[in-house]
Order: sequence, then C-alpha cells, then structure tokens
Amino acid sequence: MSRFNYFEALEKLADLAVMAIGCACIDKTPIKPLSEIRYECDNTLYGLEESLFEEFLPPLERDNIAAYAHCLSRVVDSAAEHIALCCLNGTSKRKTEEEKICYELALKIKENTYILRTLKKTSELPEIEDFRSQARSAFEAHSNDLSMIRSGAVPKSLAHNVISAGRIRIELSRCFDELLEIMLNNI
Repeated sequence: MSRFNYFEALEKLADLAVMAIGCACIDKTPIKPLSEIRYECDNTLYGLEESLFEEFLPPLERDNIAAYAHCLSRVVDSAAEHIALCCLNGTSKRKTEEEKICYELALKIKENTYILRTLKKTSELPEIEDFRSQARSAFEAHSNDLSMIRSGAVPKSLAHNVISAGRIRIELSRCFDELLEIMLNNI
C-alpha cells in the first residue's frame, strides 16, 4: 500500500483556501464554483484524516497535520460564510482594505505550505514578522471600518461584512500558527 502524500493534501487545501478567499474578499472569479471548492476541501480533509488514523506517524506529527488541515478547512468555510452574508445584505460589491489584506495573507500561507516539502533548516522558515505585520494592518483596517460604521460614515449594513472579514483574518492567523508549528516540529 502506498503511503498517503500529506504534503500534496495540505497543498491542495491551501490552494482551495486561496480560491475561496479570492472569491470572498476580492471578487476573483474562481476556477470552480464555491460549492465544488467546499466539496473538494471536505473530501481532501476526509482522505487525510482517514490516512492519519491508518498509517504509523508520531502522535505529535499527526496532531500538527490534522490541526493545520482543519484550519485550512475553516478558512474555506469562513469565506463561504462571508460570501453568503455579503449577498444577503446586498453589499457584496464593496470590498474593504481588510478583505484585500486577507487575500494577501492567504497567498502567503499557500506559498509557505509549498515550502513544507523541502524545509530542512530554520533559515528556510517563512518571514514571520512580515506575516504578523500584514495581519496587524488587517486588524487596524478592521478597527477603522468598525469606527466608521459607529460614526455613521458608512452604512450599518456593512457591519456584518466587517465582522465576517475579521473572522477570516483570525482563521488565517490560526492557520499560519499551525503551519509554523508543523515547520518547527519537523526541522
């Protein structure tokens, strides 16, 4: 029996997360419909989990892989929720600065997921401060958007969009933390 390719599964999940975030946060037309993205994400996650239980792996490594895969899945779910809220409120065309930064964060996560295959030493780790700096910028944009809503400068109907974008940013930060955990445990 051939061994499951965890790198390939995590890379696919990262690709799907970027597609979903692109669709949700910058109106980038996905290669596939969101329902298909979510279906592929669930199938990939299921195959990965099934393999984690069948193959011999050290417990710490198994936990790290599962945690990261679930984080990526939650990013896809958060993107789908964001799209639904924006459509429900009729505010899907207005994109915030935080949403644009979320897409950039998703791209960084994808890029760093592809590093997992070849990572051998700590000097190859991603630029942690760069990611954190962008995440802080997204948080500042989030705070600014909330204050603009409170002051009445923008319609209150955007509040759900802003809150939903904040959830995406939080899930992306969790993903990055889980990715770093895998990297640090496997060097």
